[in-house]
Amino acid sequence: MPHLLQLFARAIRLWWREFLFLLVLNLVWLLAQATVVLGPPATAALVAVAAQVADDELVDFGDFWRALAANFRRAWLWGAAQLVVYGVLGFNFVAYAKTTDWPILALRYAWGLLALGWFVLNLYYWPLNHAQTDKRFTTTLGNAAKMALLNPGATIVYALLALVLIVSSTLSGLLLGTVLGAWLALWGVLVVRQLLGRQPRR
Repeated sequence: MPHLLQLFARAIRLWWREFLFLLVLNLVWLLAQATVVLGPPATAALVAVAAQVADDELVDFGDFWRALAANFRRAWLWGAAQLVVYGVLGFNFVAYAKTTDWPILALRYAWGLLALGWFVLNLYYWPLNHAQTDKRFTTTLGNAAKMALLNPGATIVYALLALVLIVSSTLSGLLLGTVLGAWLALWGVLVVRQLLGRQPRR
């Protein structure tokens, strides 16, 4: 856990270095989510820019738009998977919300675990996708699963801390609009690189 917090602190320092740029970029990313069509590509592009920031590269909005265009089709394959998985799980929870039979209660726990597992895989997905040569959806998803299984302790803590950040940002509103996407992208890049052994703990 301590190194995850250290990586988060480093992500904040990187964010501060590009404060104005990432502030505006986070707003662009949030607006893209509202369009639905641009949501997944904008997420992929945000992580790509975060990787450049982590590499101490000079970045501008051209980098974001180029990454958005380059990842558009692959991002929407990922986006479609989100709609299917969360859509099915959400429908199950709503459809059986009033059912108290024990088999359904057991299924609710299973659905909850599936939702949490899918959330974890997606925390790793785009940082891994940008770091690897084979960028196919199934390959990246498989590598994300391997990373989670090989690092269970770090993964559980990382997922819980990310959930706390997401919930806090959503409730505050202000953090959601100004920092959430950029912070998660930078932090995700740093966490994945460390687990891949590509950077020392700082």
